[in-house]
Amino acid sequence: MKKLNKSKRAGTFALAPDREIYGELTVSGANTSLYLRDNDEFNTRAVPERYLQGSLYDLTKVSLIDCITTSGPGHVTRGSHQYHFARIFPHFIAHGDRFVTPTEKSIVQIHFLIDDATTLFHDPDAFGCLIDASPFIEAIANANNLHLKVTTGPHAKIAYFTGKTQIFEADTVLGKVSASHSPRIKFGGPKGAGFKNSIFVTIAYDAPVLFAESIDGISTLLRFFEMLVGRPQNILNVSVQLAPDQHNLPVLLDVYWNLGPKRAQSNTSRKPDSFDVLLDGSRHPEEFSRVLSNWLERDESWRDARGRFSGCFAKQNSYTIDRLIAAANMFDILPSSAVPESAPLSQELKDAKDNCRSTFLALPRSDERDSFLSALGWIGETRLKQKIRHRIGTIVAAKGDGRFPELAVVTDAAVVCRNHYVHGSGAQFDYNTNFHAVTFFTDTLEFVFAASDLVDAGWDLNGWSNAPTVMSHPFAAFRINYTLRLAELKALLGA
Repeated sequence: MKKLNKSKRAGTFALAPDREIYGELTVSGANTSLYLRDNDEFNTRAVPERYLQGSLYDLTKVSLIDCITTSGPGHVTRGSHQYHFARIFPHFIAHGDRFVTPTEKSIVQIHFLIDDATTLFHDPDAFGCLIDASPFIEAIANANNLHLKVTTGPHAKIAYFTGKTQIFEADTVLGKVSASHSPRIKFGGPKGAGFKNSIFVTIAYDAPVLFAESIDGISTLLRFFEMLVGRPQNILNVSVQLAPDQHNLPVLLDVYWNLGPKRAQSNTSRKPDSFDVLLDGSRHPEEFSRVLSNWLERDESWRDARGRFSGCFAKQNSYTIDRLIAAANMFDILPSSAVPESAPLSQELKDAKDNCRSTFLALPRSDERDSFLSALGWIGETRLKQKIRHRIGTIVAAKGDGRFPELAVVTDAAVVCRNHYVHGSGAQFDYNTNFHAVTFFTDTLEFVFAASDLVDAGWDLNGWSNAPTVMSHPFAAFRINYTLRLAELKALLGA
């Protein structure tokens, strides 16, 4: 099956069960487009489910999912002749020997490749080279040759793959998640031989799912992997396996995600090192599986907050006030199970609150009246500082306070800074002149959020805190520089 990427291919595309028209499909990432042309009028904006399927002239079946019309429908007239046209952008293209529709639960597995997979799943023993291969080369060199004896010499070398493909496997709420080696072999010849390996992540579902669900599974795992490896990931390859066909054969389709996750190179300082990943799936597969399974178990209730964290973390070395505000706000949208319960009010305070509320409700409606009522509503509720301190408690319980003392001093000051830019309240010092403190606030809020989340899932924070580092992960750099940055902040607060 020919790859479609960076190509232009022609075929026919079905706008309705009884209507097929000519089209040219250009596959080029964000510039992907399907150009449709026909002598008779047609309307692409009425295509059901924003889905098109087509057959290319080489008989490849293509499914275009989540389509939007970017040009037309229109027509061109010249003399007595005319034609109609439209241009469509599909967010996803699945191609192979079968169609996949967005409304059919047909996906049984999805496989994907991220660019830092060999860092996250660092398995140095899977491949190797035997320099002194003289004792073994005779038998190996002639193992595949039944008719002609291969002549060997005194300087033999052997490259090998151990054959152990699976790196880890975890039963999760998404399905069975695993990572595996997928070596490609360069067969022998005068130009040499060897292996080129890719590590694919797979989600195998207990029952077939919709296409959109399988893509959502990738997005969910990406948030976890990016946190562990320390930077956003580029998706290099996606494929889906469909439920067996009428011949009981599995069908694999390549998928192009035309606006898929992509890392902004300008914000990333350095390539991550396997030495610094928060949890290595190859060296600690059982712990990795357990933490991943636990982390996914509560993703539905944590999704909004985790999505906010991922958006902040993706900015890497780019710091703004907006990022600080977002980093603080992600604690406000945590589920109730992750923050302390509201403290009960004494009867006197409750009565005073109710009396004040009645008084203000009796006044004519105004912005000031509504503002006071809103403030009254917060009395007795858990505030942002308390929510963050509660998450810090998880870190302290995991013995993380040895490396990160007085985290609450930093996060309390961060909330004051956030409130200054959101509500116009007073500042503790000049944040513009001392913007390094704002970056410290941001780093601390992001670390507290992610570390406490991972600890809840079973991560060994104490072990990571005391491990050597080359500071290729943002949290490792935060750990090494924390004491100095805390002293600088306290000097500003004291001043």
